[in-house]
Amino acid sequence: MKYIHVCLVSAQPIPNLIPLKITGLAPEKVILLVSPDMKIQADRIEGVIKSWKIDAERYPISPFDLESARDTCLDILSRLEDKEVILNVTGGTKIMALAAFEVFREMKRPILYIDTQNREIQRIHHTSEKLAFESVLKIKPYLASYGQKIFAEDTDEQRVSGHSSVISMFLRDINKYERAIGIMNKYAAPLRNVRTFPFEVEIDKHDLSKPYFEDVLVLLQKQNVIKYKDNKIIFSHYHDVNFVSGGWLEEYVYSVVKKISPDDIKMGVKVEWDQKGPEPPTNEYDVIFTMKNRLYIIECKTKRFEGEDREPTSADPIYKLDSLRDAAGGLFGKGMLVSYRKLTADQKKRLKVNRLDYCDGPNLKNLSQKIREWTQ
Repeated sequence: MKYIHVCLVSAQPIPNLIPLKITGLAPEKVILLVSPDMKIQADRIEGVIKSWKIDAERYPISPFDLESARDTCLDILSRLEDKEVILNVTGGTKIMALAAFEVFREMKRPILYIDTQNREIQRIHHTSEKLAFESVLKIKPYLASYGQKIFAEDTDEQRVSGHSSVISMFLRDINKYERAIGIMNKYAAPLRNVRTFPFEVEIDKHDLSKPYFEDVLVLLQKQNVIKYKDNKIIFSHYHDVNFVSGGWLEEYVYSVVKKISPDDIKMGVKVEWDQKGPEPPTNEYDVIFTMKNRLYIIECKTKRFEGEDREPTSADPIYKLDSLRDAAGGLFGKGMLVSYRKLTADQKKRLKVNRLDYCDGPNLKNLSQKIREWTQ
């Protein structure tokens, strides 16, 4: 059967999108009811709908005038009298939702309510029934519905697999290698903008005397990540710089998440926002995945948040993660901070206040269990 969905556009696009890909509900066309302040969000949703090869049409609607909103819905149903029209009542203002619900109920047309909390769809017609979610949303349309376009990513299964042994060494004895890895960060991080390789940097002799630093250099050389010769570190490729300056933790997190079979997963994702201007703002996600129509964002940190090699204040990972989780995942997004260093009590408190999860220090060995609990 070919359906037409009527959707109420709001700041939370995910409930509008989920039914469009559900078996037995997928429509041939979507009518978007758009209030004046939701035109940008309607552009985003319409873009996703059309990328799925579904037709889309807009109808203006008054967000706070009950009778006007009712007239809009009646006009749509009279125009589509011989069609199978379904209302998705999840979005919009309360007035819009109430008006649409009343009209569709009176005209004995089916109504859907998307319960994201319990991951089910309530179908209201003569009687009410519940349909379980199918996992239909992947990363690209999820981000696009919030105004973000992917322009680069660094997902490479083969490279991740090839680095597994050195990552295992780093995690096996965190207390032993923690400081040495911090020193490696110091040499590699400034080279993230270098694009001509091979590139070599000279090592401060004072650093060579620090515990386990030379052990890390030898280990990385054995794994062909760097070359270590004559008190110099030689990086052959940008990927090696990225790995040494924290990318190894991203690869570890990626490999752990991959084992729980997410619907979609990417690493090192760079996005551009759809804001107007000569230089739209950009952001980067360390590890991002979708599972059961929910977006999960993981920020990975190997550097200190305080002390000698701490991050600058403008790069506070907790603030960044909180902002990205809300901007890219809305009410249904989740965020986690994974830190090689142990977090302080204050940092853990800030994460809890912002509804963000975390895994740090020696607990990284149990990251797999943590991820499974987080995604339940």
